[in-house]
Amino acid sequence: MQIAVTFRHMETDEGVRDYVKEKVQRLQKYVDNPREAHVVLSVERFRHIAEITITGDGVLLNSQGKDSDLYAAIDQMVEKMERQAKERRQKRRKRPSAFSVKSFPQREAAVESQEGIAVSPMIKRRRTLAKPMSLEEAVAQLNRAQRDFLIFINSDSREVNVVCRAKDGGVEWVEPRAK
Repeated sequence: MQIAVTFRHMETDEGVRDYVKEKVQRLQKYVDNPREAHVVLSVERFRHIAEITITGDGVLLNSQGKDSDLYAAIDQMVEKMERQAKERRQKRRKRPSAFSVKSFPQREAAVESQEGIAVSPMIKRRRTLAKPMSLEEAVAQLNRAQRDFLIFINSDSREVNVVCRAKDGGVEWVEPRAK
């Protein structure tokens, strides 16, 4: 991991730079594949501020420490970052994979969807784009795509329709309508 230390409104000090690098290297064990860490040390009146940004594989973590003592601000910054990285790692471990085969038998209770409706854990949600097109265009798309069905918005009725392959080799058109 590359560690960059920037000093603002204060003199560059190699002892402080080494202290920061030593402290930040401890954070490597909590972040997967950290690429770089950028630490900014600054002074505002009588207060020292230490800020850190760590970038890794799809992750960006930030932390800040403020104290009248520079070393205390650095320690505070590192402690906050360590706590943040640990929490992130624990959340990632607890989260089950979205719809793995192993998770189906264990999940007996119904799961609530975003709309607040109870949905069985056996149901897998997949979103698809429904493009406006005519029935003829939908049948042509179905034949080109080599899929079993195609969901589309009927350009005549402006409602969601489905065309699917019938068992006899033909095409079925599903058009919903209210009673």
